[in-house]
Amino acid sequence: SFPTRRSSDLTTKNKILLYLTQSRMFHVPSFYIMSFYFLYNTLSSLKIKLIIKRLIRLLIPHIGWAIIFFEINRILNKKYHKKYHDTFYHLKTQIVWGYDYNPIFYFQWDLITNTVIFTIIIFIFRKYSIFILHILFILTYALLYSRYHLNYMNKLPKYIKIPLGNLLDLFPLSVSGCTLGCCKIMDFLHKYKIRTLVLSLLVYNVVVDYNIFKQAHGTFYPGIIFNIKALCVIFIFSLFPSDKIKNKYISKFIIFVTNYTAGVYYMHMTLDQYLNDFFVFFKKRTFTVVITEYAICYYICFFGTLIFGRTPLKFLFC
Repeated sequence: SFPTRRSSDLTTKNKILLYLTQSRMFHVPSFYIMSFYFLYNTLSSLKIKLIIKRLIRLLIPHIGWAIIFFEINRILNKKYHKKYHDTFYHLKTQIVWGYDYNPIFYFQWDLITNTVIFTIIIFIFRKYSIFILHILFILTYALLYSRYHLNYMNKLPKYIKIPLGNLLDLFPLSVSGCTLGCCKIMDFLHKYKIRTLVLSLLVYNVVVDYNIFKQAHGTFYPGIIFNIKALCVIFIFSLFPSDKIKNKYISKFIIFVTNYTAGVYYMHMTLDQYLNDFFVFFKKRTFTVVITEYAICYYICFFGTLIFGRTPLKFLFC
């Protein structure tokens, strides 16, 4: 998703890259569904220590990178006379809303906020919590497909409008994840692998292309189309027999790569801004340039984890 989203030279000449470009919008919905799929058992157990531990792991990079980039902005402004946001007002906005000089963290804000909301709902309603979440699921989509919320949202400042609007987009996805975890749907689908694969591919490529699914009014991922396609992606990839991989080197490589994706995500947008401001090369949004940028982010994460891997700072990178 990272290279296909950031580059501007992906044209219809390359059908594979075009397909990736069109499909990239479903990486965040898929991530949110899977996050709450794995989180559901923790939430439903109401083990407060585990929930607090998860929130702390989310808050460490949320606050940590806000402070780190705040200090970098101050240094760059002082030494190179740049105009990056470097006041404590900007620092507060970045931490409280996740959207200022490192705007990519509004996703982290949404993840933290949804975790708190779901914990409260499950704590209050217990065995009826899934029913309540499904009611809210329907109401949220009803709101997104109407225009009632737009007048209010448009009056908000951007640093509030973006994370709050995105929260509306992502809440139904989180409910889908909890539903998968609660109802053991994945176990059922694995009993009918061929049917699941064929139906998922059919729905992904054909059914949800009807315009009726595209009329939601949200921020980045509004509408049930993102939910349906993300579920199809999850169902398809869940059929991959990862537990059958006997080659220990392949398994280690997969673990090695996935250990640093969080750090790449946390840094890439602000680092991209720095690279664009200081190096002409990065102003060209070609596929090669974006891959180079991705590689820089990745190795910063790698060496950062290597250096700080045995300290609490490791949670900034992995």
